[in-house]
Amino acid sequence: MALRKVVEENAKYKVFEGKKITEGYKPEEKLCVNNWYYTFGDVFTYALGYGKCPLEAFEDAKKLGYAIYWLIPDPLTLGALAEDKKHAFLVNVGEKVKYAGKIFTVEAAPNDNLVLVEN
Repeated sequence: MALRKVVEENAKYKVFEGKKITEGYKPEEKLCVNNWYYTFGDVFTYALGYGKCPLEAFEDAKKLGYAIYWLIPDPLTLGALAEDKKHAFLVNVGEKVKYAGKIFTVEAAPNDNLVLVEN
């Protein structure tokens, strides 16, 4: 990983300053937003992980109105002892991020989660 400033560290995570818009994020990378942790995901990576055709999964998701790209909250683990701390990147609600070659804005959802809104 390129040299980045560490902005926070706890038992489970080492949080770095966010990436520049030109760098982009990868599947399974983690964000820290308002001291909560989220993981990037998308229908293509999910389908490949389960041995499914990503193009069929994409078409099914579109047809059913499901999200193609998402942020999923990481489970809260109390008293976690991490042998190897996970890396996360600090991002704020309203900030633009690049994921899977697309530009998104990280926005709050009505259910207290976050969503990626494509620009």
